[in-house]
Amino acid sequence: MKKVVLVILACFSIGMTMNAVALEDYVGISLDAAKSSENGVNNSSAGFTGMISARPNEYYGYEVQGGIFGKIGPFSSNGEADFSIAGFLPLGDSGINLYGKAGVDAIYSSGNVFNTGLTYGAGVEYQRGNGAVRLGFQHFNVGKSPSLSTKLIGVTFLVKLDK
Repeated sequence: MKKVVLVILACFSIGMTMNAVALEDYVGISLDAAKSSENGVNNSSAGFTGMISARPNEYYGYEVQGGIFGKIGPFSSNGEADFSIAGFLPLGDSGINLYGKAGVDAIYSSGNVFNTGLTYGAGVEYQRGNGAVRLGFQHFNVGKSPSLSTKLIGVTFLVKLDK
């Protein structure tokens, strides 16, 4: 558990540093569903994630997020933290963006299982005024031996911080 706390603190420290240099900063929360499948058995649970998104321009940014979710396979509880680079494709002046992201993550699962790896995700984002709403997914692996391929599907609510 100490490793997870250190990783989450490191990720959010990076996020706060990113905020100092970015032109547009967002903070937000996600309501998630974690889903995985192992040997034909589907697992799903609810989750909650916090996020910081720093964007030097409208086409790319850096994101830090961390959260918790429930049972996946043999693991009764899980925590996740990641740092990603995100690319945005604005669809005209509609406020709708397609996005993709890739980065590194750290997962802590019940039974003292700590796992690091790569993560990626994609989705659609709608910006309006000082806020944004996202619908997207993110992939990562939970646990070791076996490592369970897991998708975090969620709705994210972001608020732009004014400088």
